[in-house]
Amino acid sequence: MGDIAASLRDVCASAVDDAGLLGFAEAAAFAGDVEELARSVEFLQVVAAGAVDRTRTQAAAADSADASERSKSGPEGDGCRRTTDFLRDRLRISTAEAHRRLCLAGELLPRVGLTGQRIPAVHEELAAAFAGGEVPSRSATIITQALDRVRLLADPATVTRMEETLTTVAAVHDPDFLTRVARRWVEGLDQDGAEPSEELLRQLQGAFIRRPRHGLQHLEIFATTDQFEHLLTVMNTATNPRTGTNRGTGTPAGGGDAFAAEPGVPDERLDLRTRPQRLLDGLVGACKAALATGGLPATGGLRPQVMVTIDYRDLLTRPTASSGPASKSVTASGPLGLAGTGSLAFTGPVTAATIRKIACDADIIPVLLGSEGRILDIGRTSRIFPPHIRKAIAARDKGCTFPGCTIPAPWCEAHHIDYWSRGGPTSTDNGVLLCSHHHHLIHKEQWTIQSRNGTPWYIPPPHLDPHQKPRQNHYFRQ
Repeated sequence: MGDIAASLRDVCASAVDDAGLLGFAEAAAFAGDVEELARSVEFLQVVAAGAVDRTRTQAAAADSADASERSKSGPEGDGCRRTTDFLRDRLRISTAEAHRRLCLAGELLPRVGLTGQRIPAVHEELAAAFAGGEVPSRSATIITQALDRVRLLADPATVTRMEETLTTVAAVHDPDFLTRVARRWVEGLDQDGAEPSEELLRQLQGAFIRRPRHGLQHLEIFATTDQFEHLLTVMNTATNPRTGTNRGTGTPAGGGDAFAAEPGVPDERLDLRTRPQRLLDGLVGACKAALATGGLPATGGLRPQVMVTIDYRDLLTRPTASSGPASKSVTASGPLGLAGTGSLAFTGPVTAATIRKIACDADIIPVLLGSEGRILDIGRTSRIFPPHIRKAIAARDKGCTFPGCTIPAPWCEAHHIDYWSRGGPTSTDNGVLLCSHHHHLIHKEQWTIQSRNGTPWYIPPPHLDPHQKPRQNHYFRQ
């Protein structure tokens, strides 16, 4: 072990200079190798903590050992009452970290029985993944804590299934995503744990008008889960990165029905509002819409209308990677004077590739122009993904299908797996839900999508995964 540590120190001495010579693909591979090594070290840390705890316990219980020798090398000589304190002083780690490692050692390492027989780990499948470097230490802690919470609430078969599912998730996702999945399992198995009675809910819920504070009106709301879901859905209309509002009003830009970026300000990064400010704008904007129209916009209904024009021939040519502002409907038109480009009503020229992404889930109105731009004919609106197909896709996918994404269906866009511009059909089998960010990512054509039995699988580019192992979003499929 000392030779390995010395070799690592030698590598670290020149690591900064060596890494400075790497390209992106090499740097990504280097980061992956280091992470695998770190996970192996994390496993050894837990093994070492378990070994220290075992030997200290054995030494303290060995009545036959010489007292003077124990005072020199045994636990009585280290000045620590507990193994946690010893690890903190010896390894210069926090008490919480020492306790975490000891807990993992007790749950994921084999034990020795009273007669000396070897007893398997409490959680065998998780233990094997942890020892093999598939699951990082932090993720292993999240899983063991979740399993401990439901240990007395569910039958052994359910706990085992939960362990298998969370271990699989931890092997392909980060700890933040794993935490959400683990919480869903715990809440599902402990539905009656902290749920208050209906009588108590009626006593506590309500909207309370408080005294003004710092020159601002103060409103406090206590809502049930279903009430809060409706409020949050309305408020989040102002936090969707593909929408824009007039600064400070929460009303649609331009005063029309469509949410669109202000002229000359197409980049949402220029919006300095905090998330709480956007939530408030969304709520106020919904109230104004209700007062003006007699009803709030339907959730998951037709998208706001943004006009985009492009030559039909340019729309159908092979896409190229690009990005562009948000839009929700497309109008095909005559030549624009710039080959391969279209035009947004507010922000001007936009690449054809961006319009192809928009056209995945939009209304198309064909317009025939004469040689001097005179309108000769206007066709009927053709919805690329009609409402009934989009509803079917939303019912199947439940949210963004990209691996690791948690964006729900109402915030997603429908995407053609085989591009509509290349003749791909508009059907449930050829459609998937993607959030705006991942929709744009897919149109860069580095990731590819395969549909297997109606379920989308995502193939990463070689620089992210040299083996290009297909991945799937498990968040909405528990």
